[in-house]
Amino acid sequence: MPDGVRTRNKRGQGERLRDEIVEAAQALIDESSDPASVTLRAIARRAGISAPSIYAHFADLQSIFDAVLERSFTELDTTVALAMGDAAAPDARLIAGCLAYVRFGWEHRARYRFMISGQGFAPDAVASFRRVAHALSECVRAGLSSSADPHKDTFLLWVGIHGMATLEKPDRVELRRLGPLDRIALTEMLVCRIVGLPVQAVRGGAA
Repeated sequence: MPDGVRTRNKRGQGERLRDEIVEAAQALIDESSDPASVTLRAIARRAGISAPSIYAHFADLQSIFDAVLERSFTELDTTVALAMGDAAAPDARLIAGCLAYVRFGWEHRARYRFMISGQGFAPDAVASFRRVAHALSECVRAGLSSSADPHKDTFLLWVGIHGMATLEKPDRVELRRLGPLDRIALTEMLVCRIVGLPVQAVRGGAA
């Protein structure tokens, strides 16, 4: 059996088959340099079913993409939440959540580009934004942050960590010309400067 192709499923497996279709689409997006090139036929082949079988579960390709978006944003928010849960102090929670967001982008480059492309719909797309906003508000209440407008600063912070998340791999020639850069330390510095926290000691090490 060729790599990446499942044996053909029996038809009519209900919710399980729906999940397998979404998983197949997500895997193809993760592997693709251009998520827009992922087709309905390719998804069906990866899931081990015929293309027409998909229509019992999804109306069209975009509805599959929306399901991938929903799953991916939930995964991102869970990743951020787990990272925050390991930290006790509000400032440590904020920085941990932002680092988790950035690492998610690094670890799922193609899918992250797909997630922020502006096409499709996911009901929890801003869940991680709200989580970071809450953490920043806690820092303000604790007197750790000098932010005068946590909502606006969260937006600026979101823009900043999005930029870090979309930086290309450090072995690219263009980035090597910039000299040695500790992306983890720079992410922490970015968070601290935007929201008015004292600059933290580097805890994460090099990316």
